[in-house]
Amino acid sequence: MIKLKDLIQEDISMSQLNQVEKHLDKIWAKVGIDVEFTRHFMDRVNDARNNKPINTAELIKIYREVYKKYGKQISQLSRGTEIVLRDMDTDINVPVVLQWDGKELDMVAKTVMRKKNFMTRTRKYSV
Repeated sequence: MIKLKDLIQEDISMSQLNQVEKHLDKIWAKVGIDVEFTRHFMDRVNDARNNKPINTAELIKIYREVYKKYGKQISQLSRGTEIVLRDMDTDINVPVVLQWDGKELDMVAKTVMRKKNFMTRTRKYSV
């Protein structure tokens, strides 16, 4: 039997993710950071293991709130540093790595997942 929820497609498209990235670039540019999403991030944002689908508003919210609370602090971290952006309300975790591309610091989102009690040794920036 096919369930209605299986027919409803709520995936984030590559076009939508590119728009989110451009929006976040404008916010994070104030501290010299460029936001990037990997192909794996794109695959994982639409993964069924998230239970409830992750939407663009949730992605914008976590990045915006982390910027407000920790933006300056994150911009001072050294290249190669790995951190996790965590939204306590939605249980979304975004592991990122900071990489220098020759002209600016890139915050590269490696993956994303909705998971309570996300365990990692990497420093978490929670909002």
